[in-house]
Amino acid sequence: MQGVIVRIAFGVFGLLTLAMLLLAVFNDKGVLEVRSQVQKLNSIDVEIARQEAENKQLHEEIKALRFDPATIEKLAREELKLVKPGEIVLVTPEN
Repeated sequence: MQGVIVRIAFGVFGLLTLAMLLLAVFNDKGVLEVRSQVQKLNSIDVEIARQEAENKQLHEEIKALRFDPATIEKLAREELKLVKPGEIVLVTPEN
């Protein structure tokens, strides 16, 4: 009789253990969800780093456009097609 009770106890213990493992893996706070959230966090971290690098580059560009005479002159010549007095402009036909 005690052997049957021990088997039932081990069976119940085994089922409870299996149920807890399944919940630990497939629950809304389980291993799979945690892994998914970690992947999302990593992708967001990468995007933040990319945005910070772009922000830094744009900040440097703004700084150059405000204070660097060579950059201002280059922009004026390329974008606005301005020339200094006395310069001769040669226009070539575009293909």
